[in-house]
Amino acid sequence: MPRQCDIVMKGGITSGIVYPAAVFEIAKDFTFKNVGGTSAGAIAAALTAAAERRRSRDGATDGFDRVAAVPVYLAKENHLFRLFVPNARTRSLFRTIAGLAGRPRFQPAAVAKWCGLVWAFPFASLLGAIPGSVFFIAVLTRREPALAFAAEIVLAVGTTLAGITVAFLLALLRDLLTELPRNAYGMVTGVDDADRSNECALSTWLARELELTAGLEAGKTPLTFGMLWDAKRDAAAEGLEKKPADPDVNLEMIATNVTWGRPYQFPSDVTFYYDPEELRRFFPDHVIKWMKERPRKAKDEVEAARFAAHAPGKLPLPLASDLPVIVATRMSLAFPILLSAVPLYAADFSLPMPANKIPELERCWFADGGISSNFPVTLFDSPLPRWPTFAINLAQFPKTHSRQADESKNVYMARDNAAGLLPVFNRFGPLPGFLSAIFDAMQNWNDNTQSRLPGYRDRIVTVFLADDEGGLNLDMPPQVLERLRARGAAAGALIAGRFKTPSVLAPGKGAMDWENHRWLRFRTAMGAAKSYLADLAKTFRHPEASDVAYDALINAADGTPVHRYPIPPEARRQVDDLANRAAQLGEELGAVDSLAEDLPKPSPALVLRGNLET
Repeated sequence: MPRQCDIVMKGGITSGIVYPAAVFEIAKDFTFKNVGGTSAGAIAAALTAAAERRRSRDGATDGFDRVAAVPVYLAKENHLFRLFVPNARTRSLFRTIAGLAGRPRFQPAAVAKWCGLVWAFPFASLLGAIPGSVFFIAVLTRREPALAFAAEIVLAVGTTLAGITVAFLLALLRDLLTELPRNAYGMVTGVDDADRSNECALSTWLARELELTAGLEAGKTPLTFGMLWDAKRDAAAEGLEKKPADPDVNLEMIATNVTWGRPYQFPSDVTFYYDPEELRRFFPDHVIKWMKERPRKAKDEVEAARFAAHAPGKLPLPLASDLPVIVATRMSLAFPILLSAVPLYAADFSLPMPANKIPELERCWFADGGISSNFPVTLFDSPLPRWPTFAINLAQFPKTHSRQADESKNVYMARDNAAGLLPVFNRFGPLPGFLSAIFDAMQNWNDNTQSRLPGYRDRIVTVFLADDEGGLNLDMPPQVLERLRARGAAAGALIAGRFKTPSVLAPGKGAMDWENHRWLRFRTAMGAAKSYLADLAKTFRHPEASDVAYDALINAADGTPVHRYPIPPEARRQVDDLANRAAQLGEELGAVDSLAEDLPKPSPALVLRGNLET
C-alpha cells in the first residue's frame, strides 16, 4: 500500500500547468492525506483531492489519469487561453492586457503590441485618428514645395499615430476606472456571461473537471469538502457538522480577504453570507442551486432572526462540509485585474447595533491567496512529521542555470543539508525594479523566510521557469505546454523518489531522505521548544515584584481571572499543576546546552499566530 503524504503548491497563474504531471508521479508511491495550495496551486490541490477521493472510494486511479490529462487538454485548440473568457464590459481591456503580457505576433515587439492596443479599442482608435487624417487629406490637396510637402506628410502621419495612441490610452484608462470595478475588479468572472453553457470558461470547466475527477455526475452534484472528508459517504447525504478527526482527504487553500487585510484559510465555519444572484456571475447554476438547497442551520434564535432578516437576498454560506470546492478554489484564484474578486458578506459588529438587533451586512472582497501567502509551506505542519509534506515551488531560472533540453535538469532540490541556506538576491536597477522588489518583499517575506528553515528547504522541489513560460503567458504554444508538463513530471518523480523509503536506521551518511528529514525536524523542534519553554518558565517563576504570581492568578477566588475566560474551580488545581510542570520542563530544557549546540541553520522561533480559519 502506498505511503501517505501531504502536498502544498505555490501560486503562479498559468505556471500551475506543471502541477498535474507532478501529482501523477507522486501518486504512484504515495496517497495524499492533506492537500493545499494558493491561486493556481489551489486548482491543482482541488484536482488532486478529487482524484484521491475517488481512489479512497474504490481504489481506482482513474482520477489521477484524468489529472495527468489536464495539460494535454489545455495544450489543444488553445484551451488554456480560452479558459479566460472576458465578460462583455471588459473584453477590450482583456485584449489589451493579453496583448501586452503575451508573446508578440510579429517583430518588432513594440509595434506588435501597439497594433494590439488598436485592435483592443478600435472605435476609440478610429476617433483618435480623425484629426491626423483630416490634416493628411488637407496636405494632399495643397500644392507645396517637395521639401515642405514631405515634412507635412511626416507631421500628418505623426499626428495620426499620436491621436490613435492618446485615444486608446484614454479608453484604457476609462475601462480601468469604471468597467473594471463594475466587473468585481477583474476582467474574467469565470462564467461566460454571453453563453453560460460555454464549458471552456474557467469556473464552468473547473467545476466539471472536479466532478468528473471525483467520480461524480458532471453538472449535477458539485464536489464538496464533506465528500472529501468522508469519501465513501453518499454524495447526496446530509452534510457533516464538522470535519472528522481523521478525514480521508483534507483539502485547504488560502484566499485573501482584502476587506479585512489578511489571508484566510478555507474551508471555514465562520458565518459569511452570499448573494445567490451575484454569485451566478462566478459559478455555474448547479453550484448555486446546491448551496441554496443546503442552508446553514442557525445556532440559536438570535442567529435565526438574522438569517431570516437578510433572506432571500443574502443567505449564509453552507456549512464547510456542504461548501462546493469550486467556490473556495475560485476565491483563492482571483488574481488581481485578470480574475474578478469574489464578494461575500459579513456583519460588522464594531458598528453601533441597530434597534432591531440585526446588523447590516458589509461586502468582504476575496482575492488571490498569493497576495498574502503565495507559498503556505507550513499549512499542514506539526512539530514532528508523521509523513512527508511535499512542497512544489515555482521560480525564474537563476543566472547560473540556463534552460536545458533534459527537463529533469530544470528542477531543483537541495542536495545536502547546507544547500538552500543562502539568501536569494533580487537584483534590480531603475526605479520600477526597486518598487517591484518592495512589493515582492511585502508579499513573500513570510514564505521566503519559512522556506529557508531546516526541515523545510529539503522537502521543496523548485520548478524553474523562463520568461516565456507560465505567469501571465496565457497563450503559450503547445510545445511550451508540453515542455512544462514534462518538467512537472520530473519534479514529481524527484521529490517522491527522495522520500519513498521508510525511516529504518539504515546505514549511510549524508543521504537526503525521509530519515534525514525526520532528524532535522526533531533537532529543530527541540531547539525551538527549549527556547520557548525556557522563556515561559522564567516568566512563570519570576514575575515582576509588584505582580502576583501566576499560581495566584490560576487559583484566584475573585478578581479578573474569575470573570474573564475563567477556569472552572474544579479544574484549577489540575491546571496549576500542569503549568508548574510545564515551567519545570522549561527549566530543565533550558539547562541542557547540548540541545542548542550544532543546531541546523537558520534557527527557528516559536511564535503564536492567529488562526487563519477564523
